[in-house]
Amino acid sequence: MGWTDHEEADAGRHMVAGRARVLDRPIAVAGFMGVGKSTLGKLLAEALERDFVDTDREVEALSGRTPNQFFAAGEEAEFRRLEAEVIRDLVARGPIVISLGGGALLDPASRRLLQRETALVHLHVPWSHLRTHLAEIAEGRPLLEGKSVPEIHRMYLARHHTYQGAALRITVSRVSVDEAMNTVLTALDLVRGRTALKPALSLGNRVDVADWDQAWLRQADRA
Repeated sequence: MGWTDHEEADAGRHMVAGRARVLDRPIAVAGFMGVGKSTLGKLLAEALERDFVDTDREVEALSGRTPNQFFAAGEEAEFRRLEAEVIRDLVARGPIVISLGGGALLDPASRRLLQRETALVHLHVPWSHLRTHLAEIAEGRPLLEGKSVPEIHRMYLARHHTYQGAALRITVSRVSVDEAMNTVLTALDLVRGRTALKPALSLGNRVDVADWDQAWLRQADRA
């Protein structure tokens, strides 16, 4: 049995309200070290006319120390504490674009907050692609310097599961940040109800925008 006119109109009102709440939230870009989160975040911020914030730079401004200085001194726990504090502050700022550190989602409270209150995007680069750039990625990163390929792979896998609650996952090569930006913008257009999905998406990207849309409307409706 189909919906009555009243039920259909009521559902439409909920959909519009849900979409509005989704688009008022921050966009947070997550992913492993060196995959292009900051580059993508800056492009998105420019395209959407939003402020861009990098959590690593915010921790540095708060503490006077770079992430590398924390890690080189063996003080990752203190860095993570400050990082979680920064994330709470940034999420409360509203519709900005946030580039997250590669391990930001290791903290369960931060992970839940970002999943609930932001449009969380996982910029995913397969290990087979990432491995060919390890020397470049490891340079200047104490967490990776001196580690073997198997050790870095274990870190990659340990962090990978924390990204799985992202609302939107995009699988791209390291040189496809422009494609990633276009995919995120397409997803936002879909939530706005302004565009069809298939003609706008590159076949080289793996993304389930339909699930992203439905999940976000459900979350926004509960907000």
